[in-house]
Amino acid sequence: MNKIKQKLCQMKSKIIFFGIAACSSSFVFTQLVYGFEDIGAKIQSIAKKAHSAGLKPVSEGAELAALQKGMFDKKSNFTFSDAQLELGKILYFDPRLSNDGMRSCNTCHNIAMQGTSTLDESQNNPYHLDVPTIYNMLFNDVAYYKGIIKRHDKIDMGANKFLSRNVTARATLYALKAKNEMNGDMQKIIQGITNSKEYMSYFIRAYGTKVKIDENLIAQTLAGFIMSLNVITRFDDFLNGNLKALSISEVEGLDVFIERGCVTCHNGVNLGGTMQPFEVIGNYKLSNLGKFGTDSNKMLKVPTLRNVVATAPYFHNGGFKNLDDAIKEMGRIQIGINLSNKEITKIIEFLESLNGEIKPITIPILPRATF
Repeated sequence: MNKIKQKLCQMKSKIIFFGIAACSSSFVFTQLVYGFEDIGAKIQSIAKKAHSAGLKPVSEGAELAALQKGMFDKKSNFTFSDAQLELGKILYFDPRLSNDGMRSCNTCHNIAMQGTSTLDESQNNPYHLDVPTIYNMLFNDVAYYKGIIKRHDKIDMGANKFLSRNVTARATLYALKAKNEMNGDMQKIIQGITNSKEYMSYFIRAYGTKVKIDENLIAQTLAGFIMSLNVITRFDDFLNGNLKALSISEVEGLDVFIERGCVTCHNGVNLGGTMQPFEVIGNYKLSNLGKFGTDSNKMLKVPTLRNVVATAPYFHNGGFKNLDDAIKEMGRIQIGINLSNKEITKIIEFLESLNGEIKPITIPILPRATF
């Protein structure tokens, strides 16, 4: 081993690029894995491949702020102020928005559980649907598995023009009214808020003394809070040019992910969030669980892979509890490949880089009100 290390130390490799000591044992084994090629060039090549495949980082700072505000009509008066986000959080945790007064948005999209749940989408849902996370929802092009709401729809599912370009806001309003979700009585909710001095004080702080409560204002306020729930990961750092952000194994997993065709559907910022054909090559073996089908074009919304390691179960009906089994099934039915255990392990190592730190959120004290 000493002779190998001595020889490797004579090579003209760009080890400083990785911050690795040229004569360390970790360097030796890394070089052995790559057959003595320049590791820097290899990783740079895979990074370029990721960009070419349509993988994009989460927006941050001024870019994110512009994206968020651009999804609201200027007349909506939503600016992501602290008062508006605090009000949105209150509404998010308030079970009185549901018809039975027992279910809040957080009941299914639990902040403490990565914005998802181990429960079905609702107690009344006959389809055994897995609950999608609301984190990074801002970057989805569609909402709901059958794509009920799409970013480029010409209609707005009953919302006014203030919400028409905003998938999150329109999906929120839909969920508030849907019988198998919140099943809320919007007139009752509006009256309850209007008659509550405490609730109205929050709305006045958020929108001014001339605020008028209606269903669209409630939906946009809830949506604004949800759109603030974004997670940055090491993979974003990698895509932004920090090639040291991922380990060698994670970069190898990214390469397998791309080369095996997973990126065909799992692309964009969320590595999902678009409509794609389902059961392209084979039939999903657990399709009878819930008997929930695709849309009329045999398309299904692709779930995001962000924080996927922590958001089991998998598939639209929660058919698989283990990520490795889910990946194997996807390989079979979507790309017609029996992925090896080694390939699956590598892909999971890459998916680990999509885990981000979720900031703790304090549960608010709800205003006194009678709905």
